[in-house]
Amino acid sequence: MGRAATGRTRLLPWKDARPDLKRLLKKYGRPGSDPAPQYPFVALQNSGLWQLDGVVGDVPAARGSKLLPWLNAQNPRGGLEGWVYDLLSDDPEARRLVADDLVTLFFEGEAPQGLLEDALLLGPVFDGFGPVPGVKEGTVFANRAALHHAQVHRPPQGGICGTRESGAESIVVSGGYEDDEDLGDTIIYTGQGGRDERTGQQVSDQQLTLGNAALVTSRTTGRPVRVVRGASGDPLHSPESGYRYDGLYLVDDCWSERGQSGYLVWRYRLVRLPSEPFLPAAPAPTLPVPVGRETLTRVEASILRIVRSTAIANYVKRAHDFCCQVCGIRLETPTGAYAEAAHIRGLGRPHNGPDIASNVLCLCPNHHTLFDFGMLTIADDLAITDRSTGQVIGRLHEVPTHQIERRFLAYHREHHARA
Repeated sequence: MGRAATGRTRLLPWKDARPDLKRLLKKYGRPGSDPAPQYPFVALQNSGLWQLDGVVGDVPAARGSKLLPWLNAQNPRGGLEGWVYDLLSDDPEARRLVADDLVTLFFEGEAPQGLLEDALLLGPVFDGFGPVPGVKEGTVFANRAALHHAQVHRPPQGGICGTRESGAESIVVSGGYEDDEDLGDTIIYTGQGGRDERTGQQVSDQQLTLGNAALVTSRTTGRPVRVVRGASGDPLHSPESGYRYDGLYLVDDCWSERGQSGYLVWRYRLVRLPSEPFLPAAPAPTLPVPVGRETLTRVEASILRIVRSTAIANYVKRAHDFCCQVCGIRLETPTGAYAEAAHIRGLGRPHNGPDIASNVLCLCPNHHTLFDFGMLTIADDLAITDRSTGQVIGRLHEVPTHQIERRFLAYHREHHARA
């Protein structure tokens, strides 16, 4: 396909194809497998899409021991059938659709950008994250196949597209999980797994793997996620039919808890970002170097958010002289000391915690992050447990002018409890 895209000759001798094919198989094939480029070079002729030219006599079995000596002796030429080569050479959209289908089928939803680059099949750059070039917010798609081909949501069935390593690209909200809550600009989304597809009920615990882990990564990186709503979701916020692309959302929080059916589920709070500008599809198959701008312009945007009390945060930090209540470190910057105010019971749905001093900790950035992710929990006696090791690492520091309410600590522990 890459040869068709770049106008190179259709058929390539085995000895010329072998080094690159072996390198690609070693780099992108199954982990731990021994690259055998002779197998696909011959086996593909049974697909009706591949041609072997210059063959004398019968072709040995693709998996047999006679194949490699035969290839080395005859050195046949292999490549796409002429009609396939012509189609993919002339039609960039056909190349994109075929490559996208192959990636989805053989790479389990993870786009191998390196492979596409090596094969010279990267047309307009779109890494799968953020707004899709050529797709407007509010666009309605007839079915999952249409979502896939538009690259809005690539998996043909799954509700989450993404990996633990890179994060989530997109999710589908369609009322498939009983614990979902669609509030419009805020979505309390249930992770994947453990559901009876026939009844829709949760029948086992969810695991922090696959798409569930991808959404946690998105929360860590702050990379927004595309949200698609299906017609079977909340009628107040869903399309009448098909699937609608509803823009970008930020994964604002994540936790595990017992769902309505009593099983452990992963839940995520997604908050809508301002509507993104429409990006027209770039038709060119080559990538010009962006020029950039020396003078930046600004546009006004608004978003509904919780208003946090700066006075409360400043009071708590000053009460502790900007020292972390976990480690005691006081960070100095050129403009003075720095610390962060961390709410114990989160503000907004579904936590609805109060913005008061007894619900706020003074923490350094590292311990703020660990606390928010539930990797640090605090007992009523203020003992701090590192949940990665299960060890008590110290005691939370309090001062007479700032006391923590234990009910908020209990909520935080329960909120991040694992079965």
